[in-house]
Amino acid sequence: MATLADFRIRYPAFAAVPDATASYWLDEGVLTVAAWRETDQERGSLAYAAHRLAEQGMGEGAIAQGVTSFKSGTFSASISDSAAMRTGFGATIYGREFLDLARRNFAGPRVVVMPGVAGL
Repeated sequence: MATLADFRIRYPAFAAVPDATASYWLDEGVLTVAAWRETDQERGSLAYAAHRLAEQGMGEGAIAQGVTSFKSGTFSASISDSAAMRTGFGATIYGREFLDLARRNFAGPRVVVMPGVAGL
């Protein structure tokens, strides 16, 4: 199971986020991925927490993907149309990581063929 220490190591951009806030979203992530394969649960819960924190403007040090220009004094930023259209988990790099893991766990129907079994 993912810990707060694991979260801080994997995503150092969230080092300044209060422990209680990061733990809350990490706990939510653990519940969200509970039905996933065990090998993906830790990474999934960490990515979920990072995405939810980033949605709230927490974290530091990174300029969002899709930013085409940036100015600091009297702040100004331009965002590409493709980035502006992203919503939900697609809106952050952490959310896209979460979606990649989710797809691995819910990739659709699987067919099992058992040679030699009557009726197949």
